[in-house]
Amino acid sequence: MELAVRKDSDRFVKQGAYGALQARLRRQSGKLAEIPTVVLSAFDRSTRLLPFLFYDMLMFPAGAGAIANALNQAGFARTRAVFQLWNPNFKLSRARFDGRAIEMLLISSMHINSQRAYDAISEAWSLDAERPLVIAGGPKAIYEPYHFWPEPGKRNPTAPDVAVTGEQYVLLELLDTLLAYRDARGTMRSAFELARSDGALDTIPGLVYLAPGASVREPVLIDTGLQRLVRDLDELPGEETALGLLEPPHRGPGLSPQPLDATRVGRYAKIASLLVTQGCKFNCSYCPIPAVNQKSWRYRSPESVARTIASIYDRFHIKYFFGADDNFFNRRETAEALLSAMARSTAGRRPFRERIRFATEATQFDTYRNRDLLPLARDAGVYALWFGIEDLTATLINKGQKPTQTVELFRLMRDQKISPMAMMMFHEGQPYHTPGALYGLHNQIKFLREAGAVSVQCTVHSPTVGTREQETTFAKGGVLHSLGRYVITDSHFDGNHVVVVEREAAWKRQVKLLGGYATFYNPVNLARALKRDGSPLRRRRIGWQLAGMAAMIWTAAKMTPYILRLLTGRPSYRTDTSETTIEIRHPEQAFRRWPSTSIQKAKRTLASSSQTVSAPQVSVDKA
Repeated sequence: MELAVRKDSDRFVKQGAYGALQARLRRQSGKLAEIPTVVLSAFDRSTRLLPFLFYDMLMFPAGAGAIANALNQAGFARTRAVFQLWNPNFKLSRARFDGRAIEMLLISSMHINSQRAYDAISEAWSLDAERPLVIAGGPKAIYEPYHFWPEPGKRNPTAPDVAVTGEQYVLLELLDTLLAYRDARGTMRSAFELARSDGALDTIPGLVYLAPGASVREPVLIDTGLQRLVRDLDELPGEETALGLLEPPHRGPGLSPQPLDATRVGRYAKIASLLVTQGCKFNCSYCPIPAVNQKSWRYRSPESVARTIASIYDRFHIKYFFGADDNFFNRRETAEALLSAMARSTAGRRPFRERIRFATEATQFDTYRNRDLLPLARDAGVYALWFGIEDLTATLINKGQKPTQTVELFRLMRDQKISPMAMMMFHEGQPYHTPGALYGLHNQIKFLREAGAVSVQCTVHSPTVGTREQETTFAKGGVLHSLGRYVITDSHFDGNHVVVVEREAAWKRQVKLLGGYATFYNPVNLARALKRDGSPLRRRRIGWQLAGMAAMIWTAAKMTPYILRLLTGRPSYRTDTSETTIEIRHPEQAFRRWPSTSIQKAKRTLASSSQTVSAPQVSVDKA
């Protein structure tokens, strides 16, 4: 369900707290530099489908990069960042850092990649006494931390030592505490066990771990509650450090002697992800973003953003940047200041406009309202804007999107050579085609292409983890658990698979979803893109049509077995009746992860989660 929200200033740590914590750790850098550490970004290759196929290879995941960054800047000099898509055969048991075994393994995982995270944890446990301290993080840990622990009585159970359910500050606060328990001969895992037994972790918001005296075979968990955020994003380290910590892409099981050389980083990580702004004023029921950001608006200073872009370009020769924004134009003053600073800046002694290509996400409503900033955006090097339009008729959600404004906005963007990139959501009850009307999926995607969209993403409306819709969708009883012997796992909840059966047959909806992509990416539209019409976006349209058609063919081939299972398999559904026997305890001062009025809903929703075992009960016991 949707996370709870702290009140007012309680949402944040004290101003300067992150910098002070980092400085305190750095004073021990001589000791920290001797701790071999791997940050693993888990990736399930079965999720390589539209809309992210191809360019998923071109960008190191932002979450794992941020953690590697934070560790290195705090003094953990022996840190390596590994991406499972680049290093599919990585094995912790074969990994050595300067000839030494790994002492800390941090695993960052999205919900859809959770099985790969579980596999990495199990492999770590195979090391027995040499097992490193295992820390789970990422969106999976933020929204469903209890899933990392097995049901009582499971054979050969494995689990992380701790799940960090927040941002970098939570991790550093944990490590700062552990170092007080680590002696000269001890390891980070032995320090963790001492701190856990001593109750020293109970006061750190944002952790989940085994209670003292509990075991992985018979788990009892302590949840220290909701994290506090760092208000000023300038306190966090810049992204350029992480790009110097990347494991080179290879198919071997271990680590290379050195990280990816700076001269070769741009060959693989062609797109650099940047943390620019966080938060959104909209509160869509299918989106977890406002709650995870504690209904706040945070941003980096314009000077910090411009300096980081220039540094990455000069050092790694990367010219494509993606702002990990929730809604870049959410606040005009922030957007204008950021764009102005970027427009004044240089990379490689030339203006950003001539050197870099910056893309990010925004809402159509806010971009149209600030359309006078588009020339400034072009001078700043803005290359493309992804819009979560979802539904042009505003039937699913009303974020101020209007067809007439879409046409005008896309025209203005085309004149500034900024690519409009549309993101749509195929929702229950929406037909594929509506003659003479705009409601159908086919009609809307055709309209967007004609209006000037360069690309389109189309996902099926499904229960997203961490949203208000999740619990209500599961409560309806139509969420698939299996199709015959074929079990629906976390990886199916990617927006590409139809996992909810309602009025229309699921296999038909799955075919129509592919049809939506085929409406946009097809040989006829490629021929239209090839036409010399004077558009400054012509070459981009050609490129996206070629890539889109290839990705659509790949996706259709990968989805065909699933369509056949939807058509022929006997469905079973998740219910809200099962409960786990795992006990969850909260320290007295913990701020509960979910609103207290929704505890019973949380129990029902988590029990209906996408993991094959039922999810944990939320207990009111105190630690």
